Amino acid sequence: MNVNVETASTLRRKVTIELEPDEIGRELDRSYAELKRSVHLKGFRPGHAPRPLLERMFGDQVRAEVIQKLTREYTDKALAEQNLTPVVTPEIVTEETDLKKVLRFSAVFDVAPQIEVKDYQQLRVQPPTAEVSEEQVEQALQRMREQMAPIKRVEGRQVVENEDFAVVELEAYAEGQPVAGSKMDHTLVKISDKSLAHGLDQLLVGVKVGEHTTRQRSYPADYEEKNLAGKAIEWRLHVHDLFHAELAPLDDEFAKDQGDYENLAQLRNKLREDLLAQARRQAQAQARDGLIELILERNPIDVPESLVNHELAVLEGELSEALQARGMPAEQAHEQARKQRDELRPRALKRAHTALVLDAIAEQEQVVVEDEELARAVGEIVSSSGAARERAGKYYAEENNRAELRRALRREKTSAMLFTRASALEDASAQASAETAAHQAKDTAAEGD
Repeated sequence: MNVNVETASTLRRKVTIELEPDEIGRELDRSYAELKRSVHLKGFRPGHAPRPLLERMFGDQVRAEVIQKLTREYTDKALAEQNLTPVVTPEIVTEETDLKKVLRFSAVFDVAPQIEVKDYQQLRVQPPTAEVSEEQVEQALQRMREQMAPIKRVEGRQVVENEDFAVVELEAYAEGQPVAGSKMDHTLVKISDKSLAHGLDQLLVGVKVGEHTTRQRSYPADYEEKNLAGKAIEWRLHVHDLFHAELAPLDDEFAKDQGDYENLAQLRNKLREDLLAQARRQAQAQARDGLIELILERNPIDVPESLVNHELAVLEGELSEALQARGMPAEQAHEQARKQRDELRPRALKRAHTALVLDAIAEQEQVVVEDEELARAVGEIVSSSGAARERAGKYYAEENNRAELRRALRREKTSAMLFTRASALEDASAQASAETAAHQAKDTAAEGD
């Protein structure tokens, strides 16, 4: 293996790897020997098919598999020998693939910048506070009623009303052309501003079942949905069927149906406790985010573009999945997410910056994720994957995927450590201030005496 390393920029590297025929030949021999043992050809006993015949029948397949295996294997070896660690999976570019002569390919990637994180050890954060109002408890009860309520076809009414459930077919048009990502086809929706975006709940109210209806609505130039922003939209609506939810009375019997509760008061208390715990988690998460934000401001760095693009792809995938969960077809969801790349880029940059800084702090503080912690996290993910449990198990059986999870756990552990330390410093500072104030008050009282 011949290796040449080029420094394209401060963070960009190109590693060119060239394999000689003997190295390639050993892998070809191994591949054809394995193929000979497994393939069954008419006229030949298992394991006795001649290699020239195998080369004619399976040569392209074997060649592709050998190139893939060798590029992956020798890229890893070359990077280890050169002590290079890509921030994301390298881009492999094949340059010469005549396996009788040479296999030459390049791995192009970015390395992480050398970071020494400063000015973070003495930061303080105030303990987050959280409260839950009775209105929030009532809202939670109402959501519970709605989730438990069966829906039944509306009888004696053909016009859509607020809070109905309707099977709708709709699409937005601008200047006579369909708006990408706006189409719903026989989708069950709740007629509510909490369930429908773009004012569709208002447009659907009053529509008659079975009739094709058009409604006009204009959207401001700064509207969050870029495909609608600044346009006069014609919504073409068709309601196929109408349903309503039959809400159970909010009484002790309802509470008993929700679990081990004797009455409605117990259910309210449990909901209040759950909401308070959730509010505390959210408040703590916000406080941690604020702390990380301050550390990032104090430690600006050059973030590798490949890492930003990786985070951008992750955000696009998350947005696409969210759009599909709201009923948008997969192809339209992917296209819509792709169109929002520019809006997502600042978030991707911040996520990449955060990852690099937390990794650097983890090195400085010698934060370690033990094998037991990793195994426990994998077990929790797999057990909670439902129907995708087997697929999740196979995914985390791969060492690369387990290594990525270990890095994520290490960052989370580092973030929690920073928050705990900053909270303790704030508590100590508050206690010292209180003690000083008490001493001052005592001295003042003594002077008065």
